[in-house]
Amino acid sequence: MHMFFLRTIFYITVWFCCSWNAVAQYPEPFKWNDKFGYKNASGSIVIPAIYDRVYSFSENRALVYRQGKAYFIDTIGVIKINLKVDSIYSFTEGLAAYSLGGLWGYMNSFGITKITPKYAAAFPFSEGKAVISKGGRYGYIDKTGKEIIPPQYDYAYEFSDGAAAVKKEGKWGYISPLNTWLVPAQYDKASNVYKGLGIVTQSDKYGMINMKGQLLLPLVYDWVSVFSEGYARVKKGSQWGYVDTQGKWAIPLQYEWASDFIKGYAKVKVQNSYGLIDTKGNPTIPIQYQWMEEVTTEGTVMVIKNGFWGCLNTTGEVLSPFKYKVDRPYSEGFAVVSMGGKYGFIDQKGSIVIPFRYDYAFDFISGWAEVVIEGKSFYIDRHGNCVKHCE
Repeated sequence: MHMFFLRTIFYITVWFCCSWNAVAQYPEPFKWNDKFGYKNASGSIVIPAIYDRVYSFSENRALVYRQGKAYFIDTIGVIKINLKVDSIYSFTEGLAAYSLGGLWGYMNSFGITKITPKYAAAFPFSEGKAVISKGGRYGYIDKTGKEIIPPQYDYAYEFSDGAAAVKKEGKWGYISPLNTWLVPAQYDKASNVYKGLGIVTQSDKYGMINMKGQLLLPLVYDWVSVFSEGYARVKKGSQWGYVDTQGKWAIPLQYEWASDFIKGYAKVKVQNSYGLIDTKGNPTIPIQYQWMEEVTTEGTVMVIKNGFWGCLNTTGEVLSPFKYKVDRPYSEGFAVVSMGGKYGFIDQKGSIVIPFRYDYAFDFISGWAEVVIEGKSFYIDRHGNCVKHCE
């Protein structure tokens, strides 16, 4: 199943939420050895790595696990809720859906139950409403627990931009908050709403509609993705392109493959070569490389040319020369490289910072990297000094 037909808000007990609230500047999770904590935007540790599992902050709360117990903590690590539930979502609009004894309800940010568990399923609030399931049907409640749209659908998604996708008698359409049909149930599949648009399918062909039911993209495509940074990928036959939030072609079908836009750039493939484009389709890294990794948070890209790895920035400037067999991409400014059957590390300028002395080496994570010599595994710091399992 394609990801865009899954809910846009996932169970945080299953998926790691990777998007951060840029306005709130919440601390971000990091890993130290086998434990997790949180760092601020400058990289300083604000919550020590003492947890077995952590999730991203939402509304000043983060779900963490330690020694078999679950808690919600605040942004300085103070335990705000000691959880005794079977499963739980993160907080949205002041409430978190949780299950206990097989039934779902909602608690507030102090851990007080506001809606008693009585549903077979319950999902996060969006635009003042939440999807619930009862008696095998799906409907919506408000924050008081009142059923504002009684359970009547085969399935339902959360509201976004004043519309929600619902399934009725095997077909999908879109409803308003008043439970009137904006788009009658007539499609085989339908996505969540994004800026008033929905991706739909009929007979395994994809298209795009607005909430007036008008087809902005006809149902002739082999795939249409969710939007990323205002652009959706479209595939027809062997070619890929991009449309904008008006359903208009931003970049025509012309690539053998194309990735989502991330920070204004997308990876594309033409004649088995890879390059990077901007949102106007202009190549910022020429489409000439045998392989290309994703753009890192530092704005660097690992690429292969003539069998050797190099590092570029997003404008195509060479940061690291093409002379190493790189085993792993850059992590925390270092890349694992090999030469003569041994492994070491280079920085983003291609300088050797840790010599070729290891039988194998792994990425740096929170300042440490695991390395292997003669079957023995141990950890080194960024200077190559052993810091764990050194005996």
